[in-house]
Amino acid sequence: MSNPIRQSRDTLKIAAIRNYPLQMSFIPAVAANMRRATTHTERLTVYRVELDNGIVGWGDSHGEVDLSEHVGRHPMELLHGQVPDMLRMACFDAVGKTLDVPAHVLMGVQRRPRIPFAYWTIDLPPEVLAQQVRYAADLGYKTYKYKVRPWWDLIEQAEHVAEHAPPGFKIWMDFNGHLRDAQQAIPLLKKLQQFDCIGGIESPIPQRDVPGYKRIRSSIDLPIALHYGCGCCHVESDLSYDRGVPAERQLRENLCDAFGLGGDPDTFGIDQVLYEHRKVLWIQAIGTSLRTALVAHISSVCRQTVLSSMTGHALWEKDVIAEPLAPIDGYLPVPSGAGLGIEPDEVLLEELSGSPPPPPVRRISTVVYPSGVRWHFSDEQQRHEAFYFGQLPGFGRGIHLEVEEDDGSNDFAKRFAECEHAPMVTT
Repeated sequence: MSNPIRQSRDTLKIAAIRNYPLQMSFIPAVAANMRRATTHTERLTVYRVELDNGIVGWGDSHGEVDLSEHVGRHPMELLHGQVPDMLRMACFDAVGKTLDVPAHVLMGVQRRPRIPFAYWTIDLPPEVLAQQVRYAADLGYKTYKYKVRPWWDLIEQAEHVAEHAPPGFKIWMDFNGHLRDAQQAIPLLKKLQQFDCIGGIESPIPQRDVPGYKRIRSSIDLPIALHYGCGCCHVESDLSYDRGVPAERQLRENLCDAFGLGGDPDTFGIDQVLYEHRKVLWIQAIGTSLRTALVAHISSVCRQTVLSSMTGHALWEKDVIAEPLAPIDGYLPVPSGAGLGIEPDEVLLEELSGSPPPPPVRRISTVVYPSGVRWHFSDEQQRHEAFYFGQLPGFGRGIHLEVEEDDGSNDFAKRFAECEHAPMVTT
């Protein structure tokens, strides 16, 4: 008598792929700041990948990709290698369901049934940051990965976190290279390490600056994490600004303690390399609870994922499942069901995919210095590069950001056009 599972496995093919373009909404407390930081949009896509045995796997991504060319392929071929990330995710789900095993069984040996898991947001005003620390702690998080930007007072932010963080709660600060060089970085980082709530820092200066990282490593005690084998800076007008250095050099010259990885297809190979070099890592991505489940499975298999991974899924006002995954005392249980171990609510998918994206909103953002000098910008990228290229100083005491949205007036239109041409300075 033939084995139906083996027969299904031998003849398995992708029969159909359906896209659900979703219009998500950030939770109100951070929505204005998340939308201002335009690299993080509310437009996601969930992919329904159906096999010819009738089993369905799910994936997600930012934006939308046409996967129709993969219809007819064997899903086992798509679990590794250079495969669209959302398709690989859906195939881990579908193949796991076909074989009635959790996705992590297809990845390797599970080393932990719960993974350390972090909250995450973009940069926020100090009082909003304090509120988010309390909110994250109430949800069960004990680590918060936070984008640090030069248009805020860094020490004021640390003071707010220290005042509101419960015992044992840690902030990891991600600078994306905005401290620019060791000379600026070291005095500020020495002040930060005096706060017990600061758990570590990520990419304080551009990752091409090997001598700068050696100076920082010899001067401060905070753990440092880097992007693996690449740059870290948000610079688009000059792609040579920070290409970073190869991972081999990062490891050989001991430039950091840890690494953050995104959707790298060779995550398991990198994990083995880091095990041999005694470096730890976290996995980071932005998505729904489906993405969170995938990250949990991957992290549970990797040896070195002892730092808190993150997906940002707690920022959605409404997720694709009725009860989004949440950590308990800082650790997220790995779903134990077949495949990813969770199923999206197709009623919610239809609801979230029924709304068109809102029209773009023009904003003038203003960096305000205590002296009264005000720098006005037409978009986030323009402001990032002004600080990277040293057009104005960052992280000063009392510095803050103000944002004005388009009110439809001629006055706003005139000022916005002037800012688009070049940042405006007023006093």
